[in-house]
Amino acid sequence: MKRIEAVIAPSALDDFQRCAKELGIFGFDLSEEDTEPPDPRRVVKASERTSDITSRLKVDFAVSDEETKPTVHAVLESVHPVSIGIFKFDRDSRLGTATKRPAILP
Repeated sequence: MKRIEAVIAPSALDDFQRCAKELGIFGFDLSEEDTEPPDPRRVVKASERTSDITSRLKVDFAVSDEETKPTVHAVLESVHPVSIGIFKFDRDSRLGTATKRPAILP
């Protein structure tokens, strides 16, 4: 399993939800990404919205190893994230069951 973390502009959330539904991703974590105040020296294009500059959303979801490459490609094409990361997802340690053994029932 791989964990994919994408940082997106708030205006891209609908695009992400549409893309996730097409990919069969029905569960993901959504959080607001902390950002620094915008640099007053930065030249801002008229097409950029102020809210997109100052705030970002982070979406976090898991996919199988086989689906990682096509999923990342689809998210890049559909959502145009600010950044995207792929991490090894260790289910046992994330769920806190790495050292526990299943109970054997009589």
